[in-house]
Amino acid sequence: MIQIKYKPLFSIEFPHTFYKSGKSPDLIVQPTKSSQKLISTMGLHFLQTEFGGKLYAKVKTQANKDFIQNPLAEGLKFTFLLKLKNSFFQNISNLNLLKPLGNHYYFNNLVNNLSTANKPLLVSNATSKIVSDADLLPFASGSFSSAQSNTAATQTGRLEFLDSGESFQQELSNSNNIFNHSFDLHKFSGGRTRFLVDGAEKALFYSIDAGEQADTFGIIEIFYKNSLPAEYQFQATDHSITTKNYEIPFTNRATKWRYIITRKFNPAITSVTVGKTNGSPINFSLAGGTPEGVFIASSNNALPLTEEPVTGIKLSDNTNKVIIANLPNPPLNLIKTEGADTFSDILITI
Repeated sequence: MIQIKYKPLFSIEFPHTFYKSGKSPDLIVQPTKSSQKLISTMGLHFLQTEFGGKLYAKVKTQANKDFIQNPLAEGLKFTFLLKLKNSFFQNISNLNLLKPLGNHYYFNNLVNNLSTANKPLLVSNATSKIVSDADLLPFASGSFSSAQSNTAATQTGRLEFLDSGESFQQELSNSNNIFNHSFDLHKFSGGRTRFLVDGAEKALFYSIDAGEQADTFGIIEIFYKNSLPAEYQFQATDHSITTKNYEIPFTNRATKWRYIITRKFNPAITSVTVGKTNGSPINFSLAGGTPEGVFIASSNNALPLTEEPVTGIKLSDNTNKVIIANLPNPPLNLIKTEGADTFSDILITI
């Protein structure tokens, strides 16, 4: 009986401090069309998991080592689209809500950034070790254009596709000291791309097929290169396989919780207090200058949003009588940035 053994080359998961499990189930990893074709051609198999995905290869076992049956070539790259299941994901995650238009997240295994538990991370920030603005790249599809101001008679613009080695350049003549460079991206394989003018880099972006950019939160690229650090290397020079468990960590957003309390049914209430005294205390302050019958209580400090609700936040009246013993946690669909603070508003009627 012939037995076929598969072993993961690598897995991708998303640690996240918002979720009780410690991992996010709200991100979908799927190969691009070209990578799906590559995976199929090479006899590999990609499996989506609850918290990410795994890429499997056929292996044979000899002397307690697993050897890939169809070895990966130097420089091979697997590209995955990253999409969101949860439309509130960017609210609950500590991400830039005002990131530049056209920017998306880009992750790869060419970094050297281990977690405190020595797991290989795919994020750029070696200090925070979580997803940050350092992982953002402009995305472009279809075409790329750039207007450059210069008094030179001619100017040479050049596109360099960093992973495929492709390049293309054009020389333009001066037109009122403006050079309008324009490139058709359909002619190239895409990926990380540099735009240079007379040898000086002017832009770095990711070239992506227009059909695959829609609803894409980001891109993950996993390379096989002999030069990868040992902690990131899943195929050794003898073609033996050591599964690598890559992580892309997120942290939860912290906001000031703001209870907007409207007095409707009890005119005797002239003031209220909000606070949590059991366990870890949470203090709130009342805002001044509110309309008659409206009380606004904001937490003194930003509170982390979590899947596990915070209980014991009490609303009391001016006689210290408890009106609501467990105020609700904020909804996740509304985050407001006002000046230097970010607020979550909760509407209460008493």
